[in-house]
Order: sequence, then C-alpha cells, then structure tokens
Amino acid sequence: MEPLCLGVSKQIITPAVGCHLYGYRPDVISEKVEDDLTATCFSFTQGARQALMISVTLGSVANALYDEIAAKIERAFSIPKENCILCATHTHSGPNTCGEVGWGDIDHDYVDEILVPQLMKGVDEAIRNRQPVTVGYAVGISFVGVNRRELTPENVIVFGQNPHACFDPRMTVVSFKNEAGQVVANLIHYACHGTAAGCNREISRDWSGVMTDELERVSGAVTAFFNGPEGDIGPRLNNGGTAGDGIRHIYEIGWVGARDAVRIFQTIHDYRPLDLVCGGGDLSVGMKARIPQEEAQAIFDRFAADSINSELAQRHYAQLVLNAYANGKPEITGTPFHQSVVALGNLVFVSFPFELFSLIGLRIDDCFADKRVLSLSNANGSMGYFITEEAKCRGGYEVDMYQYSGHDQPYADNADFEVMKKTVNHIREILKKGE
Repeated sequence: MEPLCLGVSKQIITPAVGCHLYGYRPDVISEKVEDDLTATCFSFTQGARQALMISVTLGSVANALYDEIAAKIERAFSIPKENCILCATHTHSGPNTCGEVGWGDIDHDYVDEILVPQLMKGVDEAIRNRQPVTVGYAVGISFVGVNRRELTPENVIVFGQNPHACFDPRMTVVSFKNEAGQVVANLIHYACHGTAAGCNREISRDWSGVMTDELERVSGAVTAFFNGPEGDIGPRLNNGGTAGDGIRHIYEIGWVGARDAVRIFQTIHDYRPLDLVCGGGDLSVGMKARIPQEEAQAIFDRFAADSINSELAQRHYAQLVLNAYANGKPEITGTPFHQSVVALGNLVFVSFPFELFSLIGLRIDDCFADKRVLSLSNANGSMGYFITEEAKCRGGYEVDMYQYSGHDQPYADNADFEVMKKTVNHIREILKKGE
C-alpha cells in the first residue's frame, strides 16, 4: 500500500468589522471581532488519488460560489470538483456568503478580497506541506446538542429544546500522526447549529471555535470542525433554548464540547495507515407538480414586499410559481445537487448542500455495518433545510423553509428516503471503484 499523505493549512478569513452577519436578519451589523474566522484545508494524496476537505467557519456557501471555488481549485491544482469537500461550520456570526432570499445579499467584497484568496493560499500551502501520516479515530458521546423542535402543550413546534426527539449524540475525533509520531492535525465531526451566541453583534466561530481551540492546545496540532446533520439540532443552552442572548453562551456550551473532544481524543491509541478513496457526482431529488396558480397568488398576497426571513422566502416562492405559469415553464421531475465522498479506511465523509435532519444521517450510517459514515451538512453548496417525511405534519420553521425552497415546485413525498437510498448507492459505487 502506498503511504497516505496529508498536508494541512489554516488561514484567517475574518471580515472587517461593519459587515452584515448572516443567520437571523439582513440588518445585523458586526461591531467587533470576538474570535477570528478560519479556513482549514486538509489535502490528502495516495498515489494518483488526491482529495481536499476544507472547513470554513461561515454560515453557508452558495451553490454558485462553491462551483466557482471548486473550478478555481481544479484549474490551479488539478484536484477535481468530485474530490473536493467545502464544508461550512454554520456559525450565525459570520459574513453572508449564501445570499438566501430573506437574509440579504452575498458580501461580494468579502468573497473576492478575503475568502477566495485565503482559500487558494490555504490549498496551496496544504499541498506543499503533505507528508506521510497514520490515522486514528475514536467515537464518544457529547450532549452539546439537543433536538431544537420543541413541541408546546398547544401542539405547536417552536425553537427550543425537545429531549424526546431524534438526536445523534456521537462525536467523532479523527487524528493524524506523522512518521515521527507527532500529531499534525485533527478533525472533529458532530452535528449542531452554530447559534449559541444568538442574534449578536460579534464576529465569531460560535461554540465550535472554543472546542477546536482547546483540542489544538492539548494536541499541539491544527484542528477543524466539520458539522454533521444539524438541521433540527441546536446547542443545549442553559437558558432552555438553542439560541443564546449574548456571546457568553458560546463559552458555556463550547467548553462542554471542548471537554468532550479532548476526552475522546485521549482515547485514540491505535494509529494506522489507511486507504484513500474519493469521488463524486450529481444526484437528484424528485419534485412534485407545482401548486395551483390561485394558491400561489394567495401566498404572494399574504406577505409584504419588505418582509424578511421566512416570510420573504414564501413570497419569493410564490413569485417563482406565478412566473412559471405566466411563462409556460415546463415542470421537471427532479433537481440536482452535487455530492462528494472522501473515505479514509472505514471512515466515510459524504457532503450534502442541505441542512439535513439528524435522522437522515443516522439512517445512512445504519446502512453500512462495517463503515462509519459521517454526513456533512452545509457542504458543497447551500440548498436549505432537508427534513424527514414525518416532520411535515408538525410544521415549524424548518418545514416552511423546506417547502418554500427556492424552486417553483415542491420536493416529492418521501424525498428523505430517496436521498438516503441514492446516497447509500453513491457511496457504495465510489468505494467499489477504489477496491
């Protein structure tokens, strides 16, 4: 077996104070830097195979922006888009790189002047720093997160804490050692929204930044966070909710994550050479027929033109439907999304441009008896929430956003099962090619 080589680089991608903070409203302006935002690049090679996994401490990265970045990387470094995962940690205290309707426009100055140049610098540095490594990992339990779809006594779903609903408590820490036996890098996989600070005015990586900083200190190695299926999972805050009312909450819950990550890291004793397998391609999600024109008009009339957040998203959805009828646009049977897979031995990372619900990631992992499949949300684009079929009857914010997803047709029934099965087959196909 040829050696697995890894190069790592961490770059600062902090915006200037005064930028719009993405995640709650389009009018939240930053007033200070609490902690620097980062882009951490992991460059893997084994023989002719090469792959990139990049963690950016941002909310989300728009589909078109991901395509632009992946194309720049491929031109400059000959690493194909299929082998590149760009994962946002989903902090709500960073600049707007998503541009979702209702939340404001993409900060193009930030993208052009800071994000893209620093990403390219990081990839170049990581490639130049490659060295042979062995890999160790451990899985432990962490209660940083909790299901955030609280069901009230009035049978209404609100943001809060729902200890009775689905939640994956597993935290995975992956560690890499060089030939001298030194730890050179770590990555942490866990699923939880970056909303501990709440609708604050500080630029911050949120709770996961506290966690990664502490594991860096203990291990002496660059550490990055890769967020899992966090669509219905938020931080388990002591205010009873999953969004804080100030920056102090990132430290309260961040130190819980830090303690857990360090404890799990310290149980890793078996480092060994592993095979790298990577690949990707486009999958699709089935679509239903668009809603009747009269129903779309009623939704459009319900919300004012100066609405924000989910209300403007609903108005925009209705406008798309009305435009489709007016222009005689033919209906489609499915909409595509890009998915990349990077496998290190029996660890399999798979990207989703969605905010996946927790149960979807659990079901995918359950399909592989001899693998640990680590699904990544907000990775390789941004296409909003992706819910489970059973969530529809309860409604709530995530369900509304899923139904008004920026297409003029809604997703098909049982779309969660469709995506799960297609992902499982996609992973199996890529792993088989690597045999």
